[in-house]
Amino acid sequence: MRISAISEEAAQALDAESCFVVREVFNVSLAGKAFGLTVESVTPYLKTYASDEALDEDCSVYGAFVNQALAGKIVLSSTWNHLAQIEHLVVAHAHRGTGLAKSLIEFSKQWALDHHLQGIRLETQTNNVPACRLYAQCGFVLGGIDLYAYKTQADVSNEVAMYWYWFPEAIGGT
Repeated sequence: MRISAISEEAAQALDAESCFVVREVFNVSLAGKAFGLTVESVTPYLKTYASDEALDEDCSVYGAFVNQALAGKIVLSSTWNHLAQIEHLVVAHAHRGTGLAKSLIEFSKQWALDHHLQGIRLETQTNNVPACRLYAQCGFVLGGIDLYAYKTQADVSNEVAMYWYWFPEAIGGT
């Protein structure tokens, strides 16, 4: 596998893969400054992420290639508070569970360090349990939730935004 910069147009080839079946969701609790996560089984349903029509100018797009074929992508940017942001991460269905997403996340950590950023932030939702588990395995911590981020969007108004963070050991991370 290799990871290299790709065009926004090339990255759009994976937009159709930006879905998964939800079988469980997280319930989030707060005790002091620590979040607790419990899993609740739900009736399975398909979650599809809408394609971003156009990325911001400051986004960098990278593709993960397996046998010369695009198998995953990650879109990265830098934020006002000196963090990298994972804007979008997609792995083709045929390559899920192979470690490709973890490789893209490890790539993002190095990208952040190379750009002199102090960590990484990303957003997902409580219904993306497999992704949240991956982020935790990769050293991310849940730093916040937003109960109302999607309230104005009828088809996802029941979702809760989760903000995950990674900081290098030098500034308190793993």
